[in-house]
Amino acid sequence: IRPMGTIRSVPHSFKTRNTHKKPAVDLHEILPLDDESRALLEIAKAVRDKAYAKYSGFQVGAALVAASGQVYLGVNIENASYPAGICAERAAICAAISAGETEFTAIAIAGGDEDDTEAQTPCCPCGICRQVLSEFCPPEFPVILADGVYLLGGLLPHAFSL
Repeated sequence: IRPMGTIRSVPHSFKTRNTHKKPAVDLHEILPLDDESRALLEIAKAVRDKAYAKYSGFQVGAALVAASGQVYLGVNIENASYPAGICAERAAICAAISAGETEFTAIAIAGGDEDDTEAQTPCCPCGICRQVLSEFCPPEFPVILADGVYLLGGLLPHAFSL
């Protein structure tokens, strides 16, 4: 045991992203929804009805666009053992990866209580989903929510990387 305040150098092999580079765009800017993003958001809203949200009643749908143009869908699937569930965003990524896709251009996420048929409230991805998205997507990756288009780097400014 070392006294508090002492620092010892520990050899390691992990690398972190260079956070000193100034991004080409303001990652914290929320962009307005355009016709294309609204259309993708409507797909996410439509698929959220298939969510298995037996415990929370909070249904989430995600529509992930691959670089190939294919759209992969995901919904949240809850479990009595809460950590065993999966979020809609990661379900969509799993579907895409299973199909051989690894490059993505956008994701739309719609969520809300079962009674909220319009899904007007923004449903931001959780921390785990943000980190999983950052494995495959650059900081400028668009995350489309009900109130605008966010950039992944603004939602997760210090993504972990090996």
